[in-house]
Amino acid sequence: MTARTIPDSATVVAAGDLLASEFGAELVILNLRDGVYYGLEDVGGRLWSLLQRPVTVSAIRDTLVAEYDVEPARCGRDVRALLQDLAARGLIEVRESGDGAVA
Repeated sequence: MTARTIPDSATVVAAGDLLASEFGAELVILNLRDGVYYGLEDVGGRLWSLLQRPVTVSAIRDTLVAEYDVEPARCGRDVRALLQDLAARGLIEVRESGDGAVA
């Protein structure tokens, strides 16, 4: 996936070649392809739990808005930014509706 914004209609899911474990208050993810560790805290960890099954970007946003005190527009921007970063690091797969392609 390029640097373009991930649309709300896209389906995202955690990549298959990862190990994730809670380490104190942080969720630590090991990318088995490159051996790099990544960490997510708080809302990022909750977002990661939602990525364990294919889910749309809008469903992630709606779930987080329901669970946290955040404005939907801000939550949407923050979710897309984090998903963009996770995709760039190969930690998630992104399927845009209609094209069937996986990034």
